[in-house]
Amino acid sequence: MTTITQPKESVADTVDSLAAKIGFVVGVDEENCAHIHYPAQATVKVYDVGPDYEVGDYVDSDPEHVEQFEGRPLAAWMEFVQDRRGWLETTHRAPEGF
Repeated sequence: MTTITQPKESVADTVDSLAAKIGFVVGVDEENCAHIHYPAQATVKVYDVGPDYEVGDYVDSDPEHVEQFEGRPLAAWMEFVQDRRGWLETTHRAPEGF
């Protein structure tokens, strides 16, 4: 009898892996790009979604930009986008004031 041993992934590793993939739309800017916040990675990924995008639609393209926060708050990114592009809409996931 041959025994096949498969490496076991710990529950903590599985949770960390899943958490890294969870993102929340914080808004859509005036250039029709969705800004999706990935808290576990401390990043925002910006996707060109076009004018027909509605918050909640699935995004399956590669991001046009990835912003690492490096200790900065999400609110700082939101303010930067407001100054550069403007927001068409923001969601309840956006920091207060946006």
